[in-house]
Amino acid sequence: MPRDFKIFYGEKVPDEISEHVERHLNDVFGISFRSVGLRLPSKTAWDSASNSFDAIGLVRNLNSDSITFCMWLISYPIAVDSQSVYGYAEPLKGAIISTTKMATRTLVAKEVIYFVGIVLGLVKCTNDCVMNETDSFEKLVQKPSVLCNSCKIRFQKLKFRYL
Repeated sequence: MPRDFKIFYGEKVPDEISEHVERHLNDVFGISFRSVGLRLPSKTAWDSASNSFDAIGLVRNLNSDSITFCMWLISYPIAVDSQSVYGYAEPLKGAIISTTKMATRTLVAKEVIYFVGIVLGLVKCTNDCVMNETDSFEKLVQKPSVLCNSCKIRFQKLKFRYL
């Protein structure tokens, strides 16, 4: 588990969203999150077929810069295999989340928590939990903003193992 988890922001992410997200991350995970500033997506990661950025390429680019345990919140559409997605994460590496399809800062925070959870070693959950995978806007609206008891216990074990 990292001593601190780095947060990058895209150029058009409003402060009210970034502050809301950071507050919810601290509440849910109880570890240190550190905003490290602006990061712009590489134009070479643009996928013309989906009219969006390649999420996998952007996360792997972070890792090639030796940046791990990080989250990048951008205001551009992202895709995986030309399919539009809210976000993408690789366990123990990093995540990227797009704000383009989410109407409120609370919806953004839910997806950020989900993808940061994946980076921190949690897995998808079928309970009434923020770690429940979101495959539609309706499901995103309905899912809670917190971990279920099973995921809280799982995360505490992960924290104990790595800290």
